[in-house]
Amino acid sequence: QHPQAGGLYHCVAGGDTNWHLYAKYVLAQAQQAQPAIELKATEVAPVPTSAFPTPARRPHNSRLDTTKLRAAFGITLPQWQQGVARMLAEIL
Repeated sequence: QHPQAGGLYHCVAGGDTNWHLYAKYVLAQAQQAQPAIELKATEVAPVPTSAFPTPARRPHNSRLDTTKLRAAFGITLPQWQQGVARMLAEIL
C-alpha cells in the first residue's frame, strides 16, 4: 500500500558505543548499584577483532544508521545507556 515505506530500516537504541565501552559501562553501573561486585570496569581490556578470527568477515564499523527510520516513521529510540539501566534494575 505504501511502496515508499519499503526497504531496510535499522531499529536500534540511540548513541554509539563498542563492545569494550559497553562492557565497561555495564560493570561501572552495576558496581554503582551493588558495591559488592568485585570486577572493576577499569579491568576490562579491549580485544581487537583480529584476536578472534572467524570465517565471516567483520566490518570495522558496524554502527547502524537510524536516519531512515526516523524520517519515515518519526521513531527515535532511547539511548543505549537507558537500556543498560533498565536491564540492571531488573537483574540486580
